[in-house]
Amino acid sequence: MRVEIYLTLLIFSAGSALLFGTRGEKWIGATVLTGNLLTIAVERVLGASFGSVFVGYLLLDAALAAVLIAVAVKHPSWVTICVSAFQVNGTLGHLVKLLAADTIPFSYAFLLKVWAWPMVLTLLGARAFAPMHQTLLTRNWPPLIKRVN
Repeated sequence: MRVEIYLTLLIFSAGSALLFGTRGEKWIGATVLTGNLLTIAVERVLGASFGSVFVGYLLLDAALAAVLIAVAVKHPSWVTICVSAFQVNGTLGHLVKLLAADTIPFSYAFLLKVWAWPMVLTLLGARAFAPMHQTLLTRNWPPLIKRVN
């Protein structure tokens, strides 16, 4: 049931981003949807255990992180920045397992299985909260992190 709920939310959030989102959200929605489909394909075709880092997952997640970061830089909004940050966090999970080989396989598997939930929920949140998808300008940042000119 968990997988069906996730896939429903993924299709709804990516579809709404593609149909109603800003240019940056359309790129994010397409990338998240493509990334999930490629992850499923890698999982089905190659299969992997969570006892060690699977290079296919690492390379795929790193490539998706690079694309999402590029979108966030080109189209800065809270949605694009948050989604790219969540992807980077998911990719760093592979590095933790790579550098700390004694990491419990369950912890590593859990991280890989839930990496996309925050992204999907962020895309859904953008539909409910308009300020999330507006382009961030210098004046939109909280006062404490604005650059002093």
